[in-house]
Amino acid sequence: MKKKLWIVVAAILVITVLVVVNMKAKRGKALPVQAEKVELRDLSMIISASGSIRPKRQVDISASTIGKVTEVAVKEGDIVTEGQFLIQIDPIQLESTVAQLEASLDAAMASERSSMVQQRKTENDLVRIRKLFSQGYLTDQEVEAAQTEHDIAVANLESARQQIRQQQAMLGSAKHNLKEVTITSGMNGVVTRMNVEEGEIAIMGTLNNPGTILMTVADLSTIETEVEVDETEVISIKLGDKAEVTLDAFPDTTYIGEVTEIGNSPILSSGQQGVDFKVVITINDTVVNVRPGLSADSEITVAERNQAVSIPIQSLTVRRKKDLKGMETADSTADSTADSTKTDVDGEEEIEGVFIVEGGRAIFKPVMVGISSQKYFEVVTGLEGDEEVISGNFRAIRDLKDGQRVKVTIKSEKK
Repeated sequence: MKKKLWIVVAAILVITVLVVVNMKAKRGKALPVQAEKVELRDLSMIISASGSIRPKRQVDISASTIGKVTEVAVKEGDIVTEGQFLIQIDPIQLESTVAQLEASLDAAMASERSSMVQQRKTENDLVRIRKLFSQGYLTDQEVEAAQTEHDIAVANLESARQQIRQQQAMLGSAKHNLKEVTITSGMNGVVTRMNVEEGEIAIMGTLNNPGTILMTVADLSTIETEVEVDETEVISIKLGDKAEVTLDAFPDTTYIGEVTEIGNSPILSSGQQGVDFKVVITINDTVVNVRPGLSADSEITVAERNQAVSIPIQSLTVRRKKDLKGMETADSTADSTADSTKTDVDGEEEIEGVFIVEGGRAIFKPVMVGISSQKYFEVVTGLEGDEEVISGNFRAIRDLKDGQRVKVTIKSEKK
């Protein structure tokens, strides 16, 4: 029995020794990591967004009167100049209306002349009757009758003149409508859309009905790109920010532009998950063979830094303050960690920083970062620029402990 007990005790001791030796071996083994030299780089912070292109100026030409289209002088794609004839709508009915109103105006003017003659006659009669009344030849009733006739003549003359003004207004409106059935271009440009053919009926717009859009003429000399930018990024964009635009139709060509409009109201669409805002980029280059509505991708440069201390994006990590050696008492790091300290979901203080390689160990350095490019963060404080920062792999950076032994197996190439 005692022999069996000693065997069990010996086995436990052997297992314990093996476990301790294994743990010490693991603790003493250096963790393989990738590292990269901290360098000065030119950085650009870029926001990418997609949308489509459109002319800066375009006009939808609509009918201002109802009528049959009798002639279409251009087709889609034609270049037009200001004042050029485009479309004719049947003018016969309007010509008849103008002729009738001209005749009515002539009649009103004739009525005015007749009323003017009558007014002058009653005015002269009134003067004569008043003179006779003063000489005692006529009664008060006769003077009053003459005055009444004169007042009626004056009123008739004013009515005739009012009728003339009314007829002139109606005639002017009819002539304007007659002029509108001959449609000309109001600008230099290109016919980008044609919606009507000869023989169709053009419908004028009303308050609730936009009417028939006959065609669209656009000035293609200046092109804009309208893109949608997420609410978290639009706050970084400013008027005048430079942008590069590529079109799916011409993937090998990059166009240079700048931000000329930033929407203040969100874009509303059904089923939308996030909140986007409209941003308009005016392209400074000439776009050959442009078609309004072509899909476009843009890269807006919102910030730039020249020769900034930089680290790979994947190098930035966070650690709880209590897990870092000396952080609780070290005063030397107080300033450098002030702007990099955050709080996690458990209320514990976390510090943003990187691991650098010193003496074969990973040393955590708190940093404050600024702008980011596609691959690098700008380091505002925390690094001098000559350190060797651990840049991979992701799992190694995630699990690294402050002061842990490391072995650099790969030094990242300069980028």
